[in-house]
Amino acid sequence: MALQVDFSRLDEQDVLDLAIQVEQEAEDSYLQLADWVGSDGNREASEFFARMAKFEAKHRQLLTDRRQALFGDAPARHSAKAAWEVEQPDWDAIGRSLDLEQAFELGMESERRAGEYYSEALSYASDPGVIELFQALAKAEEDHLRMLRSQRDRAFGRPAED
Repeated sequence: MALQVDFSRLDEQDVLDLAIQVEQEAEDSYLQLADWVGSDGNREASEFFARMAKFEAKHRQLLTDRRQALFGDAPARHSAKAAWEVEQPDWDAIGRSLDLEQAFELGMESERRAGEYYSEALSYASDPGVIELFQALAKAEEDHLRMLRSQRDRAFGRPAED
């Protein structure tokens, strides 16, 4: 699924608000994956996905802090219920038949889309702090992708790709 955000219609507050929502979606997705693979008895993978959720929560807090510093308590101008789906998979299409390899693939695709989001959002940020934060988050998404690949390869006894 290609990233479909029209940044030209957003200002810096919107871009930050959307990024906060993106990280919330990512955290929720990883917690869902942790629950699913854990219910199948895969404790190691469940703990890994739970750790990934914590990374996303930290990202969300960094974004929230920056937004607060720039815009105070100004309300968001989009609904938190909007289906941005930058990092969140289409759970209805997936159903409950997800296996472990598919769980890792889902996580990797989500991280790719998040990296695209931050890379694209950089062009629309003007605050030096936001630019620095988006650069760091784009790199973090690349790191998460590597972590997912490594954990997947380890889970299936494959040699590392990187």
